[in-house]
Amino acid sequence: MRILIAGAGAVGGFFGAALARADHDVTFLARGANLAALRASGLTVESIDGDFHISRITAVDDVVGLEPFGLVLFTVKAYDTAAVARRIAPVVRADTVVLSLQNGVESETRLAAALDLPPLMGAMTEIGAELVAPGIVRHVAEGTIVFGELTGHESPRGRNLTTLLTEAGIRHRFTREIAVGLWGKLMWNAAHNAVTALTRTTAGAAAGIPATADVLRAAMHEVVAVARAQGIPLDPARVESTIAFSRDHLGALRTSMLQDLERGRRLEYDAINGAVLRFGEAVGVPTPVNRTLYGLLAALDPSHANPSER
Repeated sequence: MRILIAGAGAVGGFFGAALARADHDVTFLARGANLAALRASGLTVESIDGDFHISRITAVDDVVGLEPFGLVLFTVKAYDTAAVARRIAPVVRADTVVLSLQNGVESETRLAAALDLPPLMGAMTEIGAELVAPGIVRHVAEGTIVFGELTGHESPRGRNLTTLLTEAGIRHRFTREIAVGLWGKLMWNAAHNAVTALTRTTAGAAAGIPATADVLRAAMHEVVAVARAQGIPLDPARVESTIAFSRDHLGALRTSMLQDLERGRRLEYDAINGAVLRFGEAVGVPTPVNRTLYGLLAALDPSHANPSER
């Protein structure tokens, strides 16, 4: 299958490399030093599952003139969604499967509108990965794609994707409750991404300090309340099990927001904590902890590109 990786960072690099290793026709949309490294030296994955290197990489900075793709893994930062969607529109057909592996819960709706497509499948990834140098991805945890139709039914494209990921050796899980999965990940991100960026600690270290864990706990309970107010049955018990897992197993995990902050890059706080505020306002659920985290992150954001005042 012809596959486009729209965003060749840590997540796109890891999954794109796995698909390329399985002999799929993979094209990476990249830029800057990473694009140059992919073209010159290929892509190296330093993985807890075993290191590997893909020496022959098709990497481009523009898709104009390319044939359409059957699958697009959309892995750019959430704030780049609209711009990159416009760039890839010429190679997306009505039957192209577009899978967003971005943070937040709004990407599917925005991408479908931008690309003039029917409703997309919902998708998310559970992974700990970092682009440690141009063309080098370090994979330290998980590495799973979770997906399903937002309506909860099975579909031919879902079955085809299951076959593709199985053959590529990529851990995956089909679910009829992808909305619960997406809000469960937002629950984790709203707490852990924000707190680790503000405190410059790993996920495990933050969860291991009782006072800091209380902040994680409060932020996550707000997300649970907002989800449940919309009819999404996110279990409140997940909060405590999530904190325990972070404390016991994620001592080495540096969140994507912490990585971005350390590298002077724009932060995704609007797609994460901002989404909690927007949905909370829509359903009448107060979100004071996420509002506080949002405001603090806005001051830290190296781009100073603050969204509209709330």
